[in-house]
Order: sequence, then C-alpha cells, then structure tokens
Amino acid sequence: MTIRRRQERNVPALNTTSTADISFMLLIFFLVVSSLDTDKGLARQLPPTDKQEQTPPTEVNRDRVMELRIDANSQLSVDGNPTTPRALQPKVEEFVMRVGKDHLLTVETDPKATYESYFNMQNTIVSAYRSARNKMALKQYKHSFSQLDYDQQMTIREALPQRIAEHYNTTAQNGQSTEEQLDNDMEALQKGGLQ
Repeated sequence: MTIRRRQERNVPALNTTSTADISFMLLIFFLVVSSLDTDKGLARQLPPTDKQEQTPPTEVNRDRVMELRIDANSQLSVDGNPTTPRALQPKVEEFVMRVGKDHLLTVETDPKATYESYFNMQNTIVSAYRSARNKMALKQYKHSFSQLDYDQQMTIREALPQRIAEHYNTTAQNGQSTEEQLDNDMEALQKGGLQ
C-alpha cells in the first residue's frame, strides 16, 4: 500500500494594486454626480451706486405702495399698523393681486431689530408672492404655477413681479425725506429687471 501525501493547493493571490485607484475613481464619480445642498439667498435689487446720474423725480401714487417696518423691538407694522408675520401674508398677497405690476413694497428695518424678525418677514413676503402667482396661474391657465411652462411662468412673473425696496436708517441717511426715497426706489425698479 502506498501512502500518498496530500498535496497542498495554493490559492492564487489577487492583484489588489488597482483597488485603491478604482475606489478613488468611484468616490470622485459619486461626489460629482450627487447633488450637494446649495445655499440660496434672497434676490433683491439694490439701488445703483452711481450718484452722478441724476434723473428727475417721478410721481409716486401712495395707493400703490405698502410700507413694512420692523422697529427696534422687532415689532412688524404694515402702513403704520402693528401686525404679525402670519397676518402679513394675506395682506401682501391681496395688495399685490389688487395693484398688479405697478405695486411697490418698501421695507424699513431698524438696526436693533433681530435677524429672526427680518427673515420671518422676508419669508412671509416670498410666500405671499408665491401664493399670488399660483392663484393667477390657476385663474389664467387652470394649472398651478409650478406646472406651467417657461413662457407662461414669465407671463405671470411680468404681471406680478417682486418689487421690494429696502431702507436702513432712512431718516439719518443722506438727509432724504420718505418721498424722495420712494421716488428713488421707483426709478431704480424701473431701470432694473424682473426678479
């Protein structure tokens, strides 16, 4: 009887030199393809910095202006009447729908007001515009604003543009009265584009 020795089988080794390269390429691929959160800001049109170009003042119809103010105690008021951000949305929405594209919202914020009150007011204004545009889209096109094509959305935006002028410490700046500031704001908005 012959005894055979058992032969050991060697498992061939895997070549892992390219594994690091493949992992690195997959990492880069997923970073490029995946969507990253992007910060979004508030789209606002600032007045021109060139003070040399003077244009004659324009007439401002007070019925087309809504004045929003935040005082040092972070109290919000609309046309001099105290209100809350929750009550602000229907007021802005009704005003924008009633006046149309010739409206102007003026925002005056005291430097001592809190950021929270300012951003609550801005978010409420944006929500009011969104709701007003959606109502107009449903009325004209029988679809919500987000379901419209680009041309239809632009038609609604031209009919209800965001027209917001912001002031900071307006009584102390440049010695201008409120009337002069409204005239300057209307001129700046007429020169600028839609938002």
